[in-house]
Amino acid sequence: MFRVIAFANTFAIIDLILHQLFHLWISVAPRSYEWAMNLFVAGLHLQVTDFDSSFTHVALGTIVEASAFWILGASFALIYNRLSKS
Repeated sequence: MFRVIAFANTFAIIDLILHQLFHLWISVAPRSYEWAMNLFVAGLHLQVTDFDSSFTHVALGTIVEASAFWILGASFALIYNRLSKS
């Protein structure tokens, strides 16, 4: 049995850290980030712009993405707990 809140918080914290690391990568070496994304995501043609490094974009993106990951973690834990009782 998973503790739902703890599991969801773990997902959100991991995302908070990784999201900032990806933005750091974009600011340090944007061309290598574009190359990696184009390599690993078929059909995606990504171009890093100034908007991608703006504070508003980073802050809002972090909040939205961490919230989505928290919901994902909570959903997974709830479904797992419900199925494991069977």
